[in-house]
Amino acid sequence: MAEVSIKKFSAVDFSPDKYVKEISQVCIGGQDLQQHRTKVLGLSEETSAALKKNVYQNYMQFIETAKEISHLESEMYQLSHLLTEQRSLLAALSQTPAAALENNTKDDNESTKKEDKREKLLAAIAEKVEGCVSLLDVPNRGLLYEGDLLELDPLENTPLHRVHAYLLTDILLISTWISNRRGPARYKFQTQYELGSLAVVNVRDLGSIRHAFKLLAFPDSRVFQCTNNQSKREWLDQFETAKKARLAVDQQKRETVPTASEQRSPVRTESIDSCTNPFGDPDSDHDYDSMEETPEWLLEVPDDLDVLIVERHYEDAHALIQRSKQYLEKAPQNPANLDLKKKLDLRINSLISVLTSELSVSPDKSLQGGLRASRRAMRLLNLLGKTTQACDLFLKLCSSILKTQMKRVKREGAAVVYVKRLSRIFFSNLSEMIREFQIRTFSNCPEIASVFTVWVSQELIHFTSHLIKQIFVPQSGLSTLAECVTLVREQCEQLNDLGIDVCFQLEGQLSSPITRALVETRDKLVDAVKLRAAEDSWHPLNVVSRQALLRMNAEFTSHGLMDLHQFQTGEWWLELTSNTVAFTKLFISVLKDGLLLVSTDSMHSLDKVIYDVFSAQLKHVLASLRSEKLVNQRPLIVKNGKFLMDCLRVACSHMTLHNNCRLKELHKQFSDAFSSSFGPSSTTKIVTDYI
Repeated sequence: MAEVSIKKFSAVDFSPDKYVKEISQVCIGGQDLQQHRTKVLGLSEETSAALKKNVYQNYMQFIETAKEISHLESEMYQLSHLLTEQRSLLAALSQTPAAALENNTKDDNESTKKEDKREKLLAAIAEKVEGCVSLLDVPNRGLLYEGDLLELDPLENTPLHRVHAYLLTDILLISTWISNRRGPARYKFQTQYELGSLAVVNVRDLGSIRHAFKLLAFPDSRVFQCTNNQSKREWLDQFETAKKARLAVDQQKRETVPTASEQRSPVRTESIDSCTNPFGDPDSDHDYDSMEETPEWLLEVPDDLDVLIVERHYEDAHALIQRSKQYLEKAPQNPANLDLKKKLDLRINSLISVLTSELSVSPDKSLQGGLRASRRAMRLLNLLGKTTQACDLFLKLCSSILKTQMKRVKREGAAVVYVKRLSRIFFSNLSEMIREFQIRTFSNCPEIASVFTVWVSQELIHFTSHLIKQIFVPQSGLSTLAECVTLVREQCEQLNDLGIDVCFQLEGQLSSPITRALVETRDKLVDAVKLRAAEDSWHPLNVVSRQALLRMNAEFTSHGLMDLHQFQTGEWWLELTSNTVAFTKLFISVLKDGLLLVSTDSMHSLDKVIYDVFSAQLKHVLASLRSEKLVNQRPLIVKNGKFLMDCLRVACSHMTLHNNCRLKELHKQFSDAFSSSFGPSSTTKIVTDYI
């Protein structure tokens, strides 16, 4: 089977979708799917083991290949550095007019030298820091300061790790040390912060914290320690200088843009008034729109979003995000708008992080609000396009609520009372969660309905596992089990009205413990029959009083048995023994409990119990008929056998409401045995089949 599956998976025309469809058509229920999943995982482990063996066999080749890759990596770094220098030179040459090169040679040489120096410096940083090849993509970016820092835990003030920081004109770049470095890179890129969204706070020297400062970049807060006080002062001064320079550049941009638009508008008006181009010039309109000033509200969107997120005005934040997205989609793709898009994406990620943290489940988090408290975050995550993530968090929250609610139900008193409370709490909460999922939270997301169905199935498995451990114990009688299982089935059926039917899965989970309980009950009843048979003296039963006879007669007729007056001999005597009457009451009670306990699919287990127990009692009657010591009691034994075969057996067949083949087999087997005991000329005929 494994070889066939491996060949099938390794075939050229193998299609996963087709394979899944074939499996779904063949499998019945979740257990078969789990078995197929186990087989696929086994094939995966075998393939992984084979790959490991191949790796061990070709270990030396892997080492040589790793060395070659390391050399190629260093050469690629050098080649990337050369290409970056050539690209910057070509860009400088293409942007510089020829006339300006002739007239301003000295100034151009100086600016070229500065530009080359800046580019070489950034290229050297890109070569040192792995993952920073895009440093030269931003024009006029320069290095202000760099140095080694020690990052501290912001809460416990304990050292975390060493970092190397680069303060550029627009960003702060944080990198970590590479222990097993290959090639020229010494550091690895960790993160970067824009200076516009970064705040630097001085940290006073207190205890073990000395020469430290704190970076505040929503929602992060990081603390760094310098080597000495002079280094700390230089870092703070450079941060202040970079902030002032950035503010000056932003102010200059704001002043430059309206000036250009004002200069452009008279020319456009003049062309319209002079009618030199009556149909308009589309290129000139496009130039005018591209020079249009960015609205003031859009420039303040990042700061406004930070405030709204902190103040928990998530709906207003989402509305502002949508408004900004609509404007930026229609706006020209200039550097200012691209920068705003990056900032907007960072705020969106911050909002998503805050919403997911509200839905996350932790031991110290209260679940008092329940699902109602999570609706707001769920709705916003759906609007932000994070439906799958919201569904996972919702299901984890539901699982935690179910677990907490079930833990509150203590095992006190009778098992029936405990099961009644437990099943009511589980299925009522599950019904509320289904309504919350289908109607309120994910009503417009049919693509994740299958995920929710699988979750319901898993929760039902957990519930039934806990239920089986609590009630299917040797101390629990069959009547108690029947009552408990009936309560659980009634509670489970209320999910059918919500479109989720898990009754079949519930029966599948309870099938094995029910069968085991029936087998244990059968063994106990057979032992009890044998014990009473050893003590049976075959004497008629004295019912003591008329009221007792009437009560017994009413009880028997309510179960479909014959009227006991047919077996009455004296005023208070019956031609039935106490053993037969006790067996009848016990057998009918067990049969009723068994019918409540088993389902239609597991009726064969109950038939086996009925056959074995009834057969044990009939064997006792047959053995008594053949006994030489009980010759005088044979008429009484025949009466009891007739009652068991013609009355009790027929009533049991009617109670089961199906064609019980085992009872027919029992009738045929013992009727022949009774006939052989008396011979064919016997005047007493016991065989009468009413089925």
